[in-house]
This record gives sequence, structure tokens and C-alpha cells, in this order.
Amino acid sequence: MACYSEAFQSPDLHNSVSPSSERPIDLVHLARKTMGDKEAEAQVLGLFARQARQCVNQLCGSSHLTGKKDRLAVVRTLYGSASNVGAFCVSKAAKCLEKDPNDGILHDALSEAVVDVENFVSGLSR
Repeated sequence: MACYSEAFQSPDLHNSVSPSSERPIDLVHLARKTMGDKEAEAQVLGLFARQARQCVNQLCGSSHLTGKKDRLAVVRTLYGSASNVGAFCVSKAAKCLEKDPNDGILHDALSEAVVDVENFVSGLSR
């Protein structure tokens, strides 16, 4: 009977890696967050893409971000948003930048991840 119960248990999908997680947006994760509502997914992705671009622009043209604390606030905002929508490359890059918000190489990596997300989102809307 032990084999029967193991064979027919539902898989733990929340902790497994899905093929979608290799894309700029993990659409499986996003679908779980939006409960499969495609209209909500489109709205969330559009808002996230705009917010991500705004955050990168703030970090790169940081004349008004005077201190490390201000820069960290922007990075943490982006990290949280990216994690919620399934933009795990962006959240990973933001997490790295959080350790050293003045590192130009990490800024470039974050910018690149955001561009990938923007292109992916744009491709979805065609």
C-alpha cells in the first residue's frame, strides 16, 4: 500500500523547477499568483515592466538618489516586485546589487535582465 500512496500523491509543484522558470518571466509562477486570470497577468506584466524600467533609470541616472540608503530602497522594491511576478533573473540581479549598490557591473547585469523582461513582455502582447 505504501507504493500506491506514493505513486498517486500529487507532486509538489511549488518547489519544483518548471520549464517556464528558464524564461525572463516564469509564467507558471505568474499564473499561480493570478489564479490563471490572463487579463490580470497582462496587466501585472505591463505594470512590472514599467516599474522595472523606472527603477533601472533611477539607479543609473542617480543624481537624486543621494545615498546608499536611497539606492537600496529602489533595489529592494525591484527585488520584491520581480519575485512576485516571476521575473527571477531580475530578482537575482537585484539581490546581488543589494550587496553593493554602487557596483557598475551589477548595474549592467540588472539592466540586461530588465531589458530581457521588457522584450519578453512585448513579445507576449503581439
